Amino acid sequence: MKKIVKKLKKKALLTEVGLASAILFTTSTNAAPTFTFGEGQELEIFFCNQLWAIYTMDRVENGTKYDNRWDFFLRRSRLGFQGKISENLSWRVWFAYDNVGMDPHTAITNNNNVGLVNYNVNNREFYIWDAMFTYALHKNWANITIGYFRPQVGRESITAGFEVPSLEKALANFYPRMHLVGTGPGRETGINIGGLYNDEKRKWGINYNFGVFNVDKFSGDKGGDNLLYTGRVAITLGDPEMKKYTLGYKVNYFGKRNGITFAINYAYQGRAKPTISYPLAADIWYTLGNSTKYFDPKNSKLNKPFKNNQMIGFDILANYKNFTFNAEYDVLKRNFDESDFNYDDKVWHIRIGYNFVLPNKTILEPAITYQKWEGDKNSLNGDGELRVIDIGLNWYIKENKLKLSIHYVDQDGSARSAYNSYNPNIKMEKGAAGDYIGVGLQLIF
Repeated sequence: MKKIVKKLKKKALLTEVGLASAILFTTSTNAAPTFTFGEGQELEIFFCNQLWAIYTMDRVENGTKYDNRWDFFLRRSRLGFQGKISENLSWRVWFAYDNVGMDPHTAITNNNNVGLVNYNVNNREFYIWDAMFTYALHKNWANITIGYFRPQVGRESITAGFEVPSLEKALANFYPRMHLVGTGPGRETGINIGGLYNDEKRKWGINYNFGVFNVDKFSGDKGGDNLLYTGRVAITLGDPEMKKYTLGYKVNYFGKRNGITFAINYAYQGRAKPTISYPLAADIWYTLGNSTKYFDPKNSKLNKPFKNNQMIGFDILANYKNFTFNAEYDVLKRNFDESDFNYDDKVWHIRIGYNFVLPNKTILEPAITYQKWEGDKNSLNGDGELRVIDIGLNWYIKENKLKLSIHYVDQDGSARSAYNSYNPNIKMEKGAAGDYIGVGLQLIF
């Protein structure tokens, strides 16, 4: 009798575990858990994860060639909460734990001396990603957002890494963020007002955002103006890219949109503290005219605050049935009191993808992204080039909520760039970012 009771208890336990697992699986693949508290108050919990396997080839650092190698790590991970306090007041707070388990010699972009330099070396970083609150003065036309979030300029920067068809985000994500904010995540505290209007009959729309942010990285010292002013205006023809105002953007609409959006972006910051400690390339050099020298903190001629910092750019997103086209071009300008020190860096990309709907209703998308950074002769980031081509296949099992990817990424360039730091004038050893094959699994729930 005791044996029978034990067996029944065991079966009951297994059944409960199985049902719990089924419920968890259903929740993870369909919708995040949402709690309502009456009077329009809501709380939603969500998770986003990218698990990557990267095979790096031909990596050279400071003259040392590294063996080809596999690296398994969590590229992006998010734990977040969002909801409403009232009908007109929404909020989102989420946290990041990125690059967990990543080899510092892996060839992905944020390891290629572009200022991010593996900001989770010890796998212990857990930090706030966004903390923002949006009040709708008017449901679409006037929305005020305050808190810690991305300045609304440059489509690549303001689009989540979970939405892009390339394995890694394009260079137009990394360089503008470092140029304007001085950090890899590209977030700052500020206020933004934005709105949206869609004319459904005439098939056109407009989306605008204007913001002011307090840039801590460039404040202090003798520089007094640490405020960053940003503006973005987007015009849509055809189907809208969003039906209600949001600060979240998409690239692939999976055949549900036939429309094109053109946007112009501008950002400006006045005089700030000396920025020689924030070059995007890891090697410490500074270019004055045609002469290149190591940075010497005692030499005040080299350690100068910028007069103003600007970004001017435009971007395009076109979706027609299963075809996707996306492009962006940005000019990163930094001016000094001595005009001989001024520089204009350029970064741009073109991205194309096409959705093939399979018999089981999943989607297979071949995609290619060509991207390039071009450094000015006076640039703090070097006067070379970095070129990246990403070619791959994305299998959308449940659109972006469940996605498998395999990509080949070819990286090339010239000296004094994030690709190759070699500089014969100061006897730096040659380096090369290397190429890689990436396999990715994306889960959002």
